[in-house]
Amino acid sequence: MSVVLESGSHRPTRRPPPAAAGKSKNHDPAKVLRIALVNNMPDAALVATERQFIRLATETPQLPLDIQLFHIPAVPRGAEAQVPLAQRYRSIQEMFDLEFDGLIVTGNEPRAARLDEEPYWRDMTDVIEWAMGNTTASLWSCLAAHAAVLHLDGIERRRLPQKTSGILSCIVTDPVGLGLPARLSVCHSRMNELRRCDLLDHGYDIVSETQSGQVDTFTKMLGSRFLLLQGHPEYDPESLMREYRRDAGRYLAGTRNHYPEVPESYFDTATTLRMENYRTLAERSRDLRLFDKFPAVGLRSGLETGLASSARALFGHWLSSFAVPAAQD
Repeated sequence: MSVVLESGSHRPTRRPPPAAAGKSKNHDPAKVLRIALVNNMPDAALVATERQFIRLATETPQLPLDIQLFHIPAVPRGAEAQVPLAQRYRSIQEMFDLEFDGLIVTGNEPRAARLDEEPYWRDMTDVIEWAMGNTTASLWSCLAAHAAVLHLDGIERRRLPQKTSGILSCIVTDPVGLGLPARLSVCHSRMNELRRCDLLDHGYDIVSETQSGQVDTFTKMLGSRFLLLQGHPEYDPESLMREYRRDAGRYLAGTRNHYPEVPESYFDTATTLRMENYRTLAERSRDLRLFDKFPAVGLRSGLETGLASSARALFGHWLSSFAVPAAQD
């Protein structure tokens, strides 16, 4: 598979026209599939997320892709993100004037108590409306998925008692019909969730969920075929470790109230023990100087293979939706 990345200059801001409900296109398999990636991830994860989705595209040999990078200017950014944004990204306002077959939208670390109070909320809703009328299929990751269902159906996400972090084993509801394996191993890292009953009440189909009923992936036909993810199948094996280490550092610095829980089904046994001992030390002597003694890390055996195969299967499932005429749904 070839992946083409384009960049370009910025143009004056404009708002997209209202989406035409039910508009869809059937993809010509001989044509390069044009995908817009709207990358909203925090500065420290911006480039890694770009790399992760490009890697997924190259590892899923179904269609030739042209992936173009966009950002929402209203997402708060620091100096760390300015160089890659200037070099490779364009504003979503330019995206609204171009033609794409598909769209990928990533999440961001929450800053406000409610999603609709985030500084970029209006731009995010414009992206959602544009996707419905101007793409065949769209993929929404984590907070972006929460934003989509809130805007489209008023479904509120629910705060969890503690952060869900780790590798969740997820059961696929119809593996044969969806062309997916019976189980998926997916990275999750979130403080909020969407409830199964709320999604079903508003016409969403559950693609995968944990044995306890936590929703992983779900879908709905909205002109564009929306595939929405509460997890991060694109994450590389070290992503959760970087987040866990970051949260531990925030605790030691006094900007986080509680020490983070060890990610579920992630570290090997020896590392898990080291992490628990380090937590005891950190909670007893809360001092940022301890961050230099953060333990060495070993990941659970087989983790990388399981994550990679699940990610390729899910991304391939999403790409296959471009070949399915909307009239068949």
